[in-house]
Amino acid sequence: MGEIAEMKGRRRQGIIRKVLIPVVIFLVIAGSGGAHGADAEGKGDSGDAYRVGINDVIDIRVIDHPDLRTVAPVSSDGTITFPYLGSVYVKGLSLSEIREEITKKLAEGYVKYPVVTVLLAKSMSRKIYTYGQLSKRGEIMYEEDMTLLKALSLAGGVTPEGLFGKVVIRRREKESHRYKKVLETYLDNGMLRSRKIEDTLLEPDDILIVERNKTILIQGEVMKRGRFPLERGMTVLSALLQAGGANDNGKYGKIKLRRKWRGKKGGGYRDVVEARLNEGVIESGKVEETLLRADDILVVERNRTFLVEGEVMKRGRFPLEEGMTVLRALLSVGGVKDSGRYGKIRVRRKEEGRTGGYRDLVEARLNEGAIESREVEDMVLEPDDILIVEGNEKFYIYGEVNKKGEFDLKKDMTVFRAITIAGGFTKWGSESRVSILRANREGSGFERIRVDIGKVIKGDATADISLQPGDTIIVSTGIF
Repeated sequence: MGEIAEMKGRRRQGIIRKVLIPVVIFLVIAGSGGAHGADAEGKGDSGDAYRVGINDVIDIRVIDHPDLRTVAPVSSDGTITFPYLGSVYVKGLSLSEIREEITKKLAEGYVKYPVVTVLLAKSMSRKIYTYGQLSKRGEIMYEEDMTLLKALSLAGGVTPEGLFGKVVIRRREKESHRYKKVLETYLDNGMLRSRKIEDTLLEPDDILIVERNKTILIQGEVMKRGRFPLERGMTVLSALLQAGGANDNGKYGKIKLRRKWRGKKGGGYRDVVEARLNEGVIESGKVEETLLRADDILVVERNRTFLVEGEVMKRGRFPLEEGMTVLRALLSVGGVKDSGRYGKIRVRRKEEGRTGGYRDLVEARLNEGAIESREVEDMVLEPDDILIVEGNEKFYIYGEVNKKGEFDLKKDMTVFRAITIAGGFTKWGSESRVSILRANREGSGFERIRVDIGKVIKGDATADISLQPGDTIIVSTGIF
């Protein structure tokens, strides 16, 4: 009897071992299975936190049954195919729930005391979504510890239209279909502004948006017109440099900043600041440093100009530089021609209140091309002034002189000097029979003025007469 009792005891212990050992192994593996679920890189993931989705790849193993190992993707209907069991629905289940399901089905008659592990071999269902000014828009496979910088890189980077745009991350609220904004920042020429922002961690189902650049418009006399991205801290000066600066037609013009505003009668634009340009340089530091806003319009107006006509080396329209005087203007066009060196210089100016009307403002004689009036030399021109250099004033000499004809009326020209310039008297010319024909003030005729050159030669300077424009000297024949 004792032997029989001992044999029964040993049998009970064997049964207990057969039951308990697999259970212990199962519990040990089950307890650690959640900690060894794998993401796309094979790293650990919580078996209960992660829910398997379509296209995920899972690795299922059964201890002591290597033939049952299955590495399978989740099909579009949410199932995998497993030996003996056929299709097993796994979509939306955690790794531990899948393990329990496989264990239960195998234990129904296929494997005695099955010990099952389930690993996530590759996550293909977790994604983030990209939208806006990115090279790749749509879905990107989520990776563990995915940062904002990495996501932008996987999306192919930012397009030129988004280099200075806004980056927004939107995230689904828990147990809701609504999304909330969790990050908003701006790019600076395609770069994120800080390391902290670069390292922002994304989550599955996040939406990454890169908005189009805010822009400004540059018009007028610049090298490059058009729409430009509004860069961080962009000023009027930096915007002008972006446009290549003012062209020749705008170097002495005006720069203006126009900005959107909302008044009582709706929207529109208004001038915010303006300044003159001098050789393309903005003359106001305050205007240079004015910060631009989205949709601002920067305008470089055409040069203010003046017009030069008459006996000068270069005629035409010229930019009105700051502080441009009559003398500077004359020098800037190369001075006067020989035909104007003894002429007259005049400044004509628009009359206020009249359309297209001009009036003579000042005038002065020229002598060897030099302006005889300091006041006229230093007069500052205004936009649209007209500078006129008239031809040399003339006098004429006929009769018994060696050179007859037309001569330039130089400063302090007298009858005696004129005869000298004409080569003197011929042998028939009479010193006492010299006269001047001069138009009278009424313009209705001429008066004759007699001059005795003989007295001048003898030293009577009062006998000589100064010439006026248009005078004609006549030297008559003497009586022998």
